[in-house]
Amino acid sequence: MPKLICITGIDGAGKNTLIELLTNKLESVTVASIWDILDGENSKVPFKSKKEIDNYLCELSPNSRLLFLAHALKFSIDCALNSDKKFVILNAYIYKYIATELALGADKALVHFLLENFPTPDQTFFIDIDIKEAAKRKGNFSRYECGLSNTPNENNFLKFQSNSLNFWNAFNKDNWIKLNGIDTPENITQTIINTINFK
Repeated sequence: MPKLICITGIDGAGKNTLIELLTNKLESVTVASIWDILDGENSKVPFKSKKEIDNYLCELSPNSRLLFLAHALKFSIDCALNSDKKFVILNAYIYKYIATELALGADKALVHFLLENFPTPDQTFFIDIDIKEAAKRKGNFSRYECGLSNTPNENNFLKFQSNSLNFWNAFNKDNWIKLNGIDTPENITQTIINTINFK
C-alpha cells in the first residue's frame, strides 16, 4: 500500500510547483489530482479543457459541485492506489475543495461524510502563505478561485480567498505540518523530503 502524502493550501500557494519538484526528487511516486479525469484519450468526462470544467462548476449548487469534485478526486486516488508506486502525492486533496465549498454554502453534513470516507493521508503538508502573495503568483484567475465570479480578477480572488480561509478550521490539523510559503520552492521541497516517513 503506497503512502499518501498530501500537499495542500489555498489557490496560488505553490502546490503544483512543489509537487513537480517532489516528483523529480522522490523515487516511485505518482500524483493524484482532480484533473486526471481530463487525461487525454483516457478522459472520463465530456470536457476538453480546465476552462470548460470551470464554467460547468459555476453552474452547480455547492453540494453538487462538491460531489462532482469528490468523484473526480476519488477516481484519481483509486487509479494511483492501483499503481505499483511507493508514494502517492495528493494535490490539494479534498481539503481545499471542502474549504472552498463551505465558503460557497455546502452542507456541513456532506462535508462530514466526505471527510469520513476519504482516506486520511499518512502525512499532510499545509502551505501557509498570505493571500496577497498567492495572488501575485497567479498568472490567470479562474471563476472558481474567485467565488464563481463572472469577472475573475485579482480583487475578486482576494475577496473570496480571504473568506474561504475561515473554513480551513473545519479540519483537524493536529498532525499537519505547516510550511512557510514564502520560502524558496527548493527549500520547501527539501523540508518535505526531510520530514517524510520513508518506512
